[in-house]
Amino acid sequence: MLSAMKEDGTWITLPERLTGNLLTTLKDSTRYFCPCCKTEMIIKAGTIKVPHFAHKNNSSCQASSEPESSYHLTGKRSLYDWFVSHNFQAKLEAYIPEIKKRTDILVTVDEKHYAIEFQCAFISESEFNERTTAYLSKGIIPIWILGAKRLQRNSKNEFSLSAFQWLFVNGTFEHPFLWLYCPETDQLAALKNITPFSKRTVFAELTSAPLNLLSPNHMSPRICMEFPFLLHWRRKRKSWGLHRVKTAKRSDPFFYELYTHHLSPSTIPIEIGIPIQGMFQIETPAIEWQAWLYMDVFQTKKLGEKMVMNEVLKHFKKRIITGDIKLRTLPLLKGKDAEDPVKKYIRFMEEMGYIKEEQAGTYTVIRQFTVPTTSDESITLESIFYQKSKLMIEKAYIHYNEI
Repeated sequence: MLSAMKEDGTWITLPERLTGNLLTTLKDSTRYFCPCCKTEMIIKAGTIKVPHFAHKNNSSCQASSEPESSYHLTGKRSLYDWFVSHNFQAKLEAYIPEIKKRTDILVTVDEKHYAIEFQCAFISESEFNERTTAYLSKGIIPIWILGAKRLQRNSKNEFSLSAFQWLFVNGTFEHPFLWLYCPETDQLAALKNITPFSKRTVFAELTSAPLNLLSPNHMSPRICMEFPFLLHWRRKRKSWGLHRVKTAKRSDPFFYELYTHHLSPSTIPIEIGIPIQGMFQIETPAIEWQAWLYMDVFQTKKLGEKMVMNEVLKHFKKRIITGDIKLRTLPLLKGKDAEDPVKKYIRFMEEMGYIKEEQAGTYTVIRQFTVPTTSDESITLESIFYQKSKLMIEKAYIHYNEI
């Protein structure tokens, strides 16, 4: 903690640097107490450590997030200074007694309160939800900013996101993003246009700028109105088809079902594995949940037969219950359910001419999926398919806002 209460009840925030004389003066002048649990605190400082307060004895302080790294202490101070420099009403390490929480920074704008949380250490999903819910119960809007050093970048537009990092995704279902900050470079960044290929691998655009060039008045990244990752997506899908077969096990329910349906990763229908807007709600890779829909529904239909949307959704829900399809936990995004990308996938298949809607929610199959017989044929058919459907896929990913 950077702040504490003195014996006379006044509040003190330690400076960024402490000389030996000043440190001695502060230590000898008074005792310090935690504003949350009221137990005694001591000053810790050194040539490496950022000056901070720590509980004198082992404490079960409910509002404490100790131990705090220098990275975290420096980061929240820099963010606090940033808000203050733009004349925002901000309080560092504000304690909210009604919910027994201490936020990194409490910002008030036009009578609205915002809890700025600079999260560097791992916390459990339950703790994340509990803290978020507690803030909202008092009308405080939480803004979570991840420590940027936790972000794993595989290439310019490919990243790896853990289930923990997915908790912090916010924005909208059409435009999800992550806030990140690095106190070492003083860069605030936004990871936007997040497009998951698998459970961890995502394509995204990372934009950043120094804090002194930004204003807190614009705490929303610029919306991206295009889908620039189709080429990356196709390469990753081809690699999945060619190499996933080498590690596929018949004991895996997904691959077992593929083989019983006379399919393999290298010869999966080319219409499977389409990037769909909102699919980040589904943790299971798009190529797998769309394959389940194909095996459960599309493969069972002959030309001219009827297909009902409710039937598709029924099979989708069944696969969720059995664990074959898993959903992603996104506590900061509410308002739509995981059926939304499934409906958009069906709508895409309609616009591509595979099904025709006869009446609301009822379709006629007018074209079969394309099933390659060899991996070489799959590569050729994939190229033809994406040449024809490139614009349709890009349009669908960006503009399918309403069903």
